[in-house]
Amino acid sequence: MSRTSTLVDRATHAVHVGIFAVVAWLRADDVTDDRGSDSSEKAFMVILAIALGGAVTAGAVAFVTGKIALFQ
Repeated sequence: MSRTSTLVDRATHAVHVGIFAVVAWLRADDVTDDRGSDSSEKAFMVILAIALGGAVTAGAVAFVTGKIALFQ
């Protein structure tokens, strides 16, 4: 697999994630007030946010490393 196709695959995945995020945002028009959720649900959301942040960071590091490798 060439380096170009890998970058194209990453770009395609990024576009898909962006489209899915917009669709999810558009579907959330009638959100009810959820201030009464229990602490386990809140803890799950915090863990999910940390995991998502870690995944985005790992992807960014891989992307930058790939770009640096192209110029060496």
